[in-house]
Amino acid sequence: MKKYFLALIFTLWLAVILTVFFVVQKPDFLKLLAGLKNLFLIVFIPLWMAALSACIGTYLLPDSDSAERLIFGAAIGMGIFGLAGFGLAILGLAKPIILWALLLALTGFFSGTGKLSRVGKDVRRVVEEIRESAENVAHWIPIGLSIAIGLAFLMSLTPPIEDFDALLYHLTVPALWLRDGGLTSNQALTYWYPHIVEGSFVFPLALGVDAAAHLIHLFWLALTLLILWRWARQVWSDAIAWDAVAIVLTMPSLLWLASWAYTDYALTFSGVAALYAIWKWRNAEDKKWIAIGGVMAGLAMGMKYTSFVIPLVCVALIFIWEEENLRRFKSAFQFSLAAALVAFPWYLRNWAWTGNPVYPFVFGGRFWDSFLAQRFSGAGSGIGFDFAALLALPLTATLGTRDTNYFDGRFGPLFLILFPVTLWAYWRAYPEKIEQRRALLALHLLSLGGAAVWTFGVMNSAKLIQARYLFPALIPAAIPLAIGLNALYKLDAPKFKVSFIFRTMMAFLVFVNLLDFSLHTLIRNPIAVSLGMIPRQRYIEQRQPGYANALKLVNQVPADSKIYFLFEPRSYGATVYAEPDIINSHFLHDLWLYETPEKVAAAWKEQGYTHILISTRGAEFFLKNNTDENLLFEQTKNLLVEISETQSGDYVLYELP
Repeated sequence: MKKYFLALIFTLWLAVILTVFFVVQKPDFLKLLAGLKNLFLIVFIPLWMAALSACIGTYLLPDSDSAERLIFGAAIGMGIFGLAGFGLAILGLAKPIILWALLLALTGFFSGTGKLSRVGKDVRRVVEEIRESAENVAHWIPIGLSIAIGLAFLMSLTPPIEDFDALLYHLTVPALWLRDGGLTSNQALTYWYPHIVEGSFVFPLALGVDAAAHLIHLFWLALTLLILWRWARQVWSDAIAWDAVAIVLTMPSLLWLASWAYTDYALTFSGVAALYAIWKWRNAEDKKWIAIGGVMAGLAMGMKYTSFVIPLVCVALIFIWEEENLRRFKSAFQFSLAAALVAFPWYLRNWAWTGNPVYPFVFGGRFWDSFLAQRFSGAGSGIGFDFAALLALPLTATLGTRDTNYFDGRFGPLFLILFPVTLWAYWRAYPEKIEQRRALLALHLLSLGGAAVWTFGVMNSAKLIQARYLFPALIPAAIPLAIGLNALYKLDAPKFKVSFIFRTMMAFLVFVNLLDFSLHTLIRNPIAVSLGMIPRQRYIEQRQPGYANALKLVNQVPADSKIYFLFEPRSYGATVYAEPDIINSHFLHDLWLYETPEKVAAAWKEQGYTHILISTRGAEFFLKNNTDENLLFEQTKNLLVEISETQSGDYVLYELP
């Protein structure tokens, strides 16, 4: 008894001293509890959504292999999350308690039915398959891939401030759905784009961890690499599969885009997946793949208007590969019906609200006119039918010398280097196996179709000289280019190994990209930011000081204010109503409509605006070549009352008197 009493006394003594000690000398760890919760949610929510999405594959493809179930199930499930997020948001039901309840209910259902367990087994099998395959190729490729995914993961933990288009609309639009509790008569054209991926962003935004949207986009890149690797390995070999991955890793902008809240890799995946499904239908003679291909094309149509190339290529392949006329039309109808059912919510929404299902293109619409159409398209500013410029376009795109968004459109030199080698390889030895020929035809049609549409756009408008728009066409070309790469062995001589030289150069390109991106990641210190060791506001001020100061101006006005932006297209982070200048046309368009500065200011007042935010740099850039417009702009500013400006003078906030 005495022993237990002494033990109890010692335990109490231990508790008292430890309590007093940690009250006086608080561990830094305790200060990070909120940050740890934030980091956990940033990572956990996308992983949770991905796991639940993958369960869909166990229903759609119960008899397929693990990789196909994971790939297609996860993609379709994430598409369902996108539609659900949009639907809940516009009904005003995207509240944290409802979203948590939905996620928990799905988890309980899939756990009870054994689907989550099945997904876990599929993941382990795919990981084992990748590990076994990696043993048969140069080890630097899987090592490079692992480093790349790890770096992109770390960069994804940072707040969304450098991903320009996310601040423009990818995050802004779902944030507006949440703020407004539904759809509104928003005049911004980006508000009416197809938004199935942005619908999935509703979940992290509503749950207060907007950085998790970055990981959702990274998830789509992982699916893209997985389906490319899987397709190439299934039809050709481990060497072709891993070389295709290595070619993609040489793209300097690859990881930047992956760590931003964009939709490019979701579109890229959907295109490749639709082709794979049509190819699988033809080779396996399994009709369910027609419907799955249609669903993939429908997902693409729910992401971007430019996705129309994907269903066109798929229908063309159906007509090429199907032998009987009646079956051709029947299969094409089944594919088209599935695609239309998945995509129609966005086009129906646009038709109901703007009078144009593809607003603002082709038919114009409620908020559109001839001035905006010309301003947006920049018709006539492209390279036209200049034969020399068209011939040099591949090199121009590779170098990025005329790219309007150079930083996020760099795809590297390897695509241009390997193109003639690939043509030579096909000329020397066209594939004998029918499944290889079909796969190549599908990939070539998608790549050529996407490149042709982009080229036509560049011929018409200088605004479309953005190589990033080529990614959904270039990335699928990695498989044909990998075939050309492996043909280099035929050029080897005993004392001159051109294949060794090229592979050394390719490895150099990959690791230069990884080193470059790792330095950028190190500078941003994403772990410290996500843990709150570097306050979010300080990070934003470091990375985008001008825009951070603009938000300070905007967010200092009364909550019921209504602010009209001039020459500033971003508005994410504004806590009051803000009308961004999406195509930097607000002032010129209003001048075109109302003719005089006095009438312009009166129209702003009549429309309920209380404040005007002007980007001085934007105004200087867009008005620099027109003296009359500059004079009218100054006259308009004189009708306003200046409230404050940023220290650098980049932004000035005015009040309408």
